[in-house]
Amino acid sequence: MGSSANKGTLQIPVRLAQLEAMSIARQIAREAGVFGQVWSDFSARVENRFIQFFLLRAIRSAVSQETGYEGAADRLANYRSAVASGKFSIFSPVSAVTPASEDAGWHDSAAIDVWRDADEFDVASHDPSPEKKSEEPILIYVPGGGFILPPAPSQIGLAFRLGEACGCQVVMGHHRLAPEYAFPAPIHDLADLYLDLIAKGHSPSNILIAGDSAGATLVLSMLLEIRARKLPMPAGAMLFSPWADLSMRGWSYLTKSLSSDSPFRMETAAFCARLYLGETLPTDPRASPNYARLDGFPPLAIHCSRYDMHFDDAVTLAEQAASADVPVRVNYWDSPRHHLERFRSRDADRSMELAAENVRWMMSHAEANEEALMR
Repeated sequence: MGSSANKGTLQIPVRLAQLEAMSIARQIAREAGVFGQVWSDFSARVENRFIQFFLLRAIRSAVSQETGYEGAADRLANYRSAVASGKFSIFSPVSAVTPASEDAGWHDSAAIDVWRDADEFDVASHDPSPEKKSEEPILIYVPGGGFILPPAPSQIGLAFRLGEACGCQVVMGHHRLAPEYAFPAPIHDLADLYLDLIAKGHSPSNILIAGDSAGATLVLSMLLEIRARKLPMPAGAMLFSPWADLSMRGWSYLTKSLSSDSPFRMETAAFCARLYLGETLPTDPRASPNYARLDGFPPLAIHCSRYDMHFDDAVTLAEQAASADVPVRVNYWDSPRHHLERFRSRDADRSMELAAENVRWMMSHAEANEEALMR
């Protein structure tokens, strides 16, 4: 197919049809009835407006004309604490779940501290229990937060719900936050975590990586770092509403910024990208994976909404993967929700079922590769 980085973003329907013809992309029928879909879409758009309001308020309080981006981290502190503790209900849907026992290997309060207090970052302290090493795959989950926010309790719960659906043991993808620790520090943290798991005896073919939104950006950049270090690749990566182009060239960034279909707007994304990138260009392939060559990547599974601000990124990413002969699948919904898996719904449950199918697909690829190497 060739590189899609320079293709016109106004031709997304044609490009999507091409991916569907190649059996790469498929639209997933929504599970709810007509009334359920109407109510879900209405509540999603209301929720999107609330998220816009809170995010813009946080940005206005973090940036002033006098100081610009300097000191933004200090002014974000209260907002970070509120998100991490779940005080903003918009970030903590009532449908969210959390780990049911200590066996899950995660404690909310400790998790929040690790994300917020960068000096206490320690990848070695989060190794999954040794007795389970050979029993089930490991899923490293990197939650989104615009590179600058810690995960909300609902996001932590989502990671474990995904792990349960996929039959994986979950390891949260700890990384330091921007702007105190800008690009590429978070990527190095995640690559170090992956290397630490391998050093402790976990086979790369038994490790999967997943992330949502900005977390998916870090997952892709993490794979680039793994490749640069000449480490063996994991079995695969699952990307939910991936943000793969920090320069925001996709048409969907503009159209969804002007509607209530997405909770994020271009100025919100630009603020987060600026704090994360520092002096790095937004077209740097290590930071914006849609500008990178994906040769040697493991299988990729992408879940996204047709009306998400990042949808054009998802299409371009799939094209880039296909052109590099990387096995790739795209499942997309006709829904105005950003990262719909955050909520308990029939669509979210269906996404979890498809994720479990993708894990089996990725593991079969990993097993086939191992057998080929042994011949």
